[in-house]
Amino acid sequence: MNTPLFIFAVMAAGFVLGMAARFFVPGRQRLSLAETTIIGMLGAGLGGTAYNLTVGEASLDRITAGSVVAALIASIVVLAAGTWLAERFGWRDERAPSAAQLIAGGESASVEFKSTARWNTHMGERDPRMEMVIARTVAGFLNADGGTLVIGVDDDGRPVGLERDLALMKAPDHDRYELWLTDHLERTLGKPALAFISTDFARYAGDDIVVVTIAPSDRPVFVDEPKGGRTADFYVRMGNSTRKMLTDEFADYQRSRWR
Repeated sequence: MNTPLFIFAVMAAGFVLGMAARFFVPGRQRLSLAETTIIGMLGAGLGGTAYNLTVGEASLDRITAGSVVAALIASIVVLAAGTWLAERFGWRDERAPSAAQLIAGGESASVEFKSTARWNTHMGERDPRMEMVIARTVAGFLNADGGTLVIGVDDDGRPVGLERDLALMKAPDHDRYELWLTDHLERTLGKPALAFISTDFARYAGDDIVVVTIAPSDRPVFVDEPKGGRTADFYVRMGNSTRKMLTDEFADYQRSRWR
């Protein structure tokens, strides 16, 4: 097996094992999909190696039913330990304010609240325009100094939750929500932009919310309609709002920001 194909196979196996482990670990896991994949890769190595050594198998690259089961068990153990440590020691809390702290501070140049990402509360149905608002808001932060988008609270910081958005998913769970959001941002902003975006779920006043942390992009990020022609609209965060720039305005902004 050539090296690129081997790396892909290892990552794919790690993803499958990590997602399977999440199914067996009870409670809410704060670890991202990328972290879960790494845990799956670690579990595959630890479990497969332990099994092969136990049964006296000399070749560590031989895959058997027993080694697969051992890899899954090891992934579950590692994921459970990682989840407990994340909850116990509050990983990420030292680097960023908690959801409650963010919401208490209100909307600002670096914080934006959205009640939903897909559901129009006034129309009572899914609205693609709401989805595009999310993409434009994220693009505005990417093209400015970064920021945080909180989904599941209204403009005044009151909890709304994710139930209406989750009802639109084939499987109403956080993993499906994160996958949808990642796919949506990839279609509208482009894959390179995803490197500056991280997603976490939190509880606030008894409701689940999504906290999207956006770092400043090292290049301009444009917004396209996911099913339409390329529009390449440019948005930037200015004060506590996201605004679209005209062509000449963008040229001046680009020269000052990305030299």
